[in-house]
Amino acid sequence: MPGPTLAGATQALDSSLNTIYSEFLLLRDESGTCRKVSTHYKLLPHTGISKNILNYGRLSAYSLQDGVDMAQAQTLSDTNTAYTPAEVCVQVIVPGSTLRRVADPTLMKQTAAMMHNAYDLKEDSDGTAQFTSFVPILGSAGTVLGVGHLLAARARLGIGNDRTNPEPAPAPYYAVLHPLHLSAVMGRLMPITDVPTGTNVYTGVAAGATMGIGGGTVIGDRIIESGPKAIGRLFDMEVYTDANMAIASDGASGACFAKMGLIYVSEVEPMMEPDETDVSLRAVELNLWGSYVWGNYRASNYGVEMLFDVTLPTA
Repeated sequence: MPGPTLAGATQALDSSLNTIYSEFLLLRDESGTCRKVSTHYKLLPHTGISKNILNYGRLSAYSLQDGVDMAQAQTLSDTNTAYTPAEVCVQVIVPGSTLRRVADPTLMKQTAAMMHNAYDLKEDSDGTAQFTSFVPILGSAGTVLGVGHLLAARARLGIGNDRTNPEPAPAPYYAVLHPLHLSAVMGRLMPITDVPTGTNVYTGVAAGATMGIGGGTVIGDRIIESGPKAIGRLFDMEVYTDANMAIASDGASGACFAKMGLIYVSEVEPMMEPDETDVSLRAVELNLWGSYVWGNYRASNYGVEMLFDVTLPTA
């Protein structure tokens, strides 16, 4: 005697069910921090292809002898730094048949959001790529970032990396680090250790089984409770994380720098051109584009590259 007729995989009616997609979600990208920590300039229409920033050279003061005519006339000098924006675009062509057939009625809206995310990701990645242009370099790909490294970078900013002719970098100061950089710093601020006596500092891959000697500090307690945002500032530098850094040999380059040391010039902010319907292709073409450029100013004086280990924690 036949039993109940069931619908579903391997059942009697295994081809009678519709596949319903209930949610249409986007993958997340790292939002980045470079725009908020940079000095912004606008390349205005009819002002050429580059933003030119001019700085004058130094003058010197000399001692004089009483009654002796001064003969110390100096010549002024200037140096130009040019920043030339270039266009960046994201393009998607969506056929009309796709719009008619897909289950998501908001496909065009979702596509526009993905295009903006892609643009923002490239823009921020281009910004973090400027960190390798700062001079000098602290650390190496195999070195785990410690609190002392950040102190050293801040000391360099205080004299503009120059002991002979100090050029203090102008405040505000920022430290933009990879999340795995900051993870090691947090472990050392708490500090976490893999032995109860606290003789081994946290390295990012140690077991970190217990709080070491000095545990229970105010900042350590805040880090346990709130994570990276608890740090806020170290050595008068606002601390940010940004995962959009190139990784090579398990190392990544963040930076400690003055805001004036990272330049962002915008010619055209990202804009979505009106939907263009290609009649012969029977499709809608979406174009998002803008024009910008990143650069450094006084790269030898206003920033320090922070090249340190970003090995994924395994314990």
